[in-house]
Amino acid sequence: MVERTFGLLKLHHGFGKARYLGLARNKARAQLIAMSHNLKTGMNIFKEMQRLKRLRGYCVQ
Repeated sequence: MVERTFGLLKLHHGFGKARYLGLARNKARAQLIAMSHNLKTGMNIFKEMQRLKRLRGYCVQ
């Protein structure tokens, strides 16, 4: 699962190359990119859970 995440970060956020000079700035950029990716993933999971809750009411038990 880790390889997929890094692949997505490289593809969508330019994570493959260092953009700034200095380790601290590049580390801060990497952390911001990772946080934004985690927030986006969390939002997608939350939306899917809400969708499944709505569908549960339509299922015959």
